[in-house]
Amino acid sequence: MRLAGLLLALWASFAGAQELRPWSGGAAPSLALQDLDGRAHRLEDYRGKVVLVNFWATWCDPCREEMPSLNKLRAALDGRPFAILAVNLAESEARIRRFMERVPLDFPVLLDRNTAAAKAWQARILPASFVVGPDGRIRYSALGEVDWTEEQVRTAILDMLPAAKR
Repeated sequence: MRLAGLLLALWASFAGAQELRPWSGGAAPSLALQDLDGRAHRLEDYRGKVVLVNFWATWCDPCREEMPSLNKLRAALDGRPFAILAVNLAESEARIRRFMERVPLDFPVLLDRNTAAAKAWQARILPASFVVGPDGRIRYSALGEVDWTEEQVRTAILDMLPAAKR
């Protein structure tokens, strides 16, 4: 399985930066995982916010490259009803923490220890990102690395925020 994931991640890295694609697949699957500090995070607890759910792994080059732009997006939307949940696929806490020593992340890293969440969300290529609207429905997806600082991407997210919160 890890080899297949690696091959898919490599394919995504050669495909270049990806764009957000409108989603027509319906409501978001459930997501209930713990972060590195043992705190529980449930997607439904973020209702009313735009939530970027990003599936990633430290061994995935495009995932590592994408993380700084995720940090920048989170900072640019600070104070607005927006959250990022980075779902790590089945890696040890020690490995994730070593990565975060080099690339500090300003959002929760959730542990998908058995890859059940990735399967439920059909995250077959890494990184895989899903933008969930305030109503809990997936609005956009992206398979492969995204530059989250691009104006088009940020505008799509801003347009989903309640008008009073933009």
